[in-house]
Amino acid sequence: MRDGDAGSSRCRACGTATVVCAGLLGLAACDTPSDDEPDPQGDPWFQVGSGETSFTPLEPAGVLPIVWGSQGAAMFPMPIRGGGFHLPGNPKDFGHPEIPILDLVLDIDGYSDDPATHFKQISNYPVTFDVLPDGTYEYFYLPVIVPDAVVDPQIYHGSTAHLRVELTPFQAETMLEEYALVVDVAPPG
Repeated sequence: MRDGDAGSSRCRACGTATVVCAGLLGLAACDTPSDDEPDPQGDPWFQVGSGETSFTPLEPAGVLPIVWGSQGAAMFPMPIRGGGFHLPGNPKDFGHPEIPILDLVLDIDGYSDDPATHFKQISNYPVTFDVLPDGTYEYFYLPVIVPDAVVDPQIYHGSTAHLRVELTPFQAETMLEEYALVVDVAPPG
């Protein structure tokens, strides 16, 4: 990707324009992202997915799966990816004041009809991202647990879910992702 203001590529290692980076470091070439890769130094972005072992991006009008976790709880496993925003020096430091903060609201039609209550709400959740080799970030995963009072999560199968996720990096604007999805419940076991 290109830096919109200067029209120059950015170095993944230091974030400066590649011409400047190569000169500062005495390099003949710089690790320049191609146009088909996310540029971690570009505009801030994040993406919500589903999956316990791999990242599958959520798509508008797509599926939101409920799975059974290793301890038997029914949940929506939601990995998060992102880039282009500040992380603290140790991005795994849960209590660091510069850690990105996530807010999530999940409503399921017919099961969260009271506007004052949501099916599931998570507020002020510190996201401890891993930095991937390409410089993007990944958090694997936020387990959105189905309430214990629900005896049979199969009742949600085929219902429409409304998901709203906000991510607020340190000293940056809040980013928002919203989805209308269909709940898919895998059989237990």
